[in-house]
Amino acid sequence: MQYTTPFKVINGTIYDADGRTVRLFGVNYYAPFNHNFYNILELCKDHYKAIDEDFRHFAELGVRFIRIHLYDREITDQEGNIVENLNLDVFDYLLEKAEAQNIYIMLTPIVWWNTVSTQINVEADYAYWYTGSHPNFGFANFYSKDSLIWKQEAIECQKRYFRTLFAHKGKRSGKRICDYANIVAVEPFNEPDYIVPWLVESDDTPAGMGCRVFSQGKLRRELKEIFRAFAKEHPELSDTQAVCDAFNTKNLKHYFKELFPIVDEYFGDRTIKTSFVGYRGHVSPEQDALLKAHGVEAISFNSYLNAGGFDAVNTDGVNHLPMAERWLNEVREHCRSELPRIIYEFDASGCQNGYPLAAQAAAFRGNRVQMAAYFTYTPAAVAQWNPGWLVHYLAMEHTPAKAAGFAAAAAIFHSDSEPETVIADEHWEGKNFTIDRNGDLVIYADEKEFYYSNDNEKELPSPETLEKIFGRGSSVAASCSGNGCYVLEKCAEKEWLLHLHPAQKFLCDPQRGRQYRHMANRWVSCTKEPPVSQISDRAVEFAFKLAPVESITAVNGEVCCNVTAGNKWMLHPGDYRIRLK
Repeated sequence: MQYTTPFKVINGTIYDADGRTVRLFGVNYYAPFNHNFYNILELCKDHYKAIDEDFRHFAELGVRFIRIHLYDREITDQEGNIVENLNLDVFDYLLEKAEAQNIYIMLTPIVWWNTVSTQINVEADYAYWYTGSHPNFGFANFYSKDSLIWKQEAIECQKRYFRTLFAHKGKRSGKRICDYANIVAVEPFNEPDYIVPWLVESDDTPAGMGCRVFSQGKLRRELKEIFRAFAKEHPELSDTQAVCDAFNTKNLKHYFKELFPIVDEYFGDRTIKTSFVGYRGHVSPEQDALLKAHGVEAISFNSYLNAGGFDAVNTDGVNHLPMAERWLNEVREHCRSELPRIIYEFDASGCQNGYPLAAQAAAFRGNRVQMAAYFTYTPAAVAQWNPGWLVHYLAMEHTPAKAAGFAAAAAIFHSDSEPETVIADEHWEGKNFTIDRNGDLVIYADEKEFYYSNDNEKELPSPETLEKIFGRGSSVAASCSGNGCYVLEKCAEKEWLLHLHPAQKFLCDPQRGRQYRHMANRWVSCTKEPPVSQISDRAVEFAFKLAPVESITAVNGEVCCNVTAGNKWMLHPGDYRIRLK
């Protein structure tokens, strides 16, 4: 569905300009940044062609929404001004493609995290490297994650960054970033960190990489002075935790007051201002009131079904349905916010099955979520290696079971009907859909669309009115001897277009086991690591079952396909035109 912008929030619900309730399901996508950008570069592939291929897959998968946190360290200087470079130009191209394809964007300008480019540049320059070696050695390199919220100098850098980013004009379109009507949500900061007692009570830092994001050295000493002065001003606060809570609240209010006016200056009322409220979506009524009072129009949190944490462990054998149910119940109990809800990231980490994504989509619909973005889609140009976040692996051709489950999940989420989900331990069922752990099977069927992730005998409610089929394996509508996805779209009364994707096999555990230290699962070099997946150019048997077939020809008209016994056709991966008798 194409929505009309701008979106508006009315009584806790996001509506489009025509008054329709907004539902957007999609992916996080990082071809312009960090390891995805570098992996495409190191393989000497074209970033723009890579985006073109992925966007074709997005159309088939039902992606209506892209959430992207920009890697600020790659596109800013030390003061926060943007630096014109290839990353930014590829991002511009992504915005143009999304606008043309009616895909809506949630923009998160600040991520803080270090990037692959820094590591590569240090190694390349070796003894000659210094912080000024590259113009895009961004401002976040000089601040801890928590200090971006409380240190005014860091806030000034962010203000310069917001202004120069939103005013940036694309080379091809000539449009400023703030001129794109499909940018429908802005979240200033991805997963900010706040002050905790040990940070101000001690000079030591607890073990673990997660603690290294916090202030150290001079920054830590400055923080302690500011914190002690704040504590003296509030003798009514009984312990350090209470002082931390009040201190963080004060700083967050100030942060909103400094940055949200810049969002308003450039976007006006054309975008929804959202804020991260924690990983698990726990929001008290008091927190909800604070957010509303300071211009926040929607809240964002994530949904990770982490059977093995974020380390590189395969979790295909885990039953994720009870985990999805627990998430659903936890959010129902602890998210006391009346604001609209956005799931900025979700996945069943380390899992290549498709059914968990469908369960998450159904749970989201049962929890007032209006936008949800899988983390993270791997560009087809590098998907053979799974070189990004190793525990998050989704690509149309290299993870076909998961891709088919995702497509069905998108249909569940986008449905106009309420899901009315009935939950059992290994089987969920709702209006128009079923989710089975056994066989990794997800089915969605209505009068116009039919999605299935594996073999099934589902009877269709109205075969004659079908307009789209997305499947794997065999059904009453079509069958394929390969394990890749196929997409059929009706283009005339007796004519369908077929996009047949290749068969695929894993060469090894796509998560690579525990080959990396804790949390060092962020990227691998495609030139130094073997691939984990392989796709086949070989022909497979394909059958269209809804009506007798007169002919199947390649869309380019060059190849005539031969029929085999049982009215099955031997087809190579590609695009075909099916004419019915």
